[in-house]
Amino acid sequence: MSALDELAAMLREGIERYACDHYGPEARAGFIASSNGFSEQTWHDYTELGWLALRLPESVGGIDADPGAVAAVMEMVGRRLLMEPLLASAILGTGLILRLANNEQRTRWLPKLADGSLILACTDPRVSAAAPQLRGDHIEGAVDAVLHGDAAHLVFVFAREANGAALVPVLLDASMGCIERRNYRLVDGRGAASLRFNNAPVERLQSDGSKRAVAAFLEEADLALCAEAVGCMDSLLDATVKYLKVRKQFGVTIGSHQALQHRIVDCYLLLEQARALADAARGAVITAASERGRLLSGARAFISIAARRLGNEAVQMHGGIGVTEELEISHHFRRLMVNRALFGDRDWQFERFKECA
Repeated sequence: MSALDELAAMLREGIERYACDHYGPEARAGFIASSNGFSEQTWHDYTELGWLALRLPESVGGIDADPGAVAAVMEMVGRRLLMEPLLASAILGTGLILRLANNEQRTRWLPKLADGSLILACTDPRVSAAAPQLRGDHIEGAVDAVLHGDAAHLVFVFAREANGAALVPVLLDASMGCIERRNYRLVDGRGAASLRFNNAPVERLQSDGSKRAVAAFLEEADLALCAEAVGCMDSLLDATVKYLKVRKQFGVTIGSHQALQHRIVDCYLLLEQARALADAARGAVITAASERGRLLSGARAFISIAARRLGNEAVQMHGGIGVTEELEISHHFRRLMVNRALFGDRDWQFERFKECA
């Protein structure tokens, strides 16, 4: 096993152990009921465990994780349904800082990212037609459904220059009075916000290569969401198999019926196909620059379909209780519903796949 594989295995094992001790269904329900939709103590624990420094360079005490380690963390996020903004802040937002911030900005923000005192949120660059407009160093417009925008201190916004076609990532202080923030919860319980900018001042980052920065952002989102979906699917299948072995009807376990056994086999095949494509996506980010967009979009599109099918089967085989708050599979199902719409839904991924073919 290589050093990178060992790091991925260590992170996976650490998250599993932490979740077993601190992230049971009752604790998670309490986190959802809190003001932020996640536990601030848990976020602090992540700092102590080093998970918030996942993307940060070793020079500032980070792990400098490769895509394999990021995928391992996100798979466990999906498997254990972690509510904290690891995707939005520790992976996507931090990635933008590392690619676009200058030395002064890095010195100012990286330590706060590592100690958890700074939470980043990112808008979706796909909605380019409705992108907020930049006028000098101020921004006008609105964005919807910013994941963890309710708890973010800083927000990355993909805006459009008045005389330009390319999207430009800029950074805003979410606490400014010229930003109207409407907070709400997504169907999986995570927090989000709609933001309206009224001539809000922005902090610009390095503008060179902004088009490539947008593409790299979407690639990282694709990789992370593919891995998270596999974790959710794995938990759904595991819970469903266990349920079929204990649920009895007319004196026999329902798992003894051949029709349900065939459906479980189909679910297993969907999971393994999704896992293989998630692994291919991870490999594409590392090596195949020319094929990167096509492979990542193909993986996201297929995994979105496979996850929906497996989720439907898991809920149906559990019956009416499959949609209740008390059962974990309903929460996995809702997480998959939300994630398939983040940073490129199935239809958008298909279109990009065709363009790259």
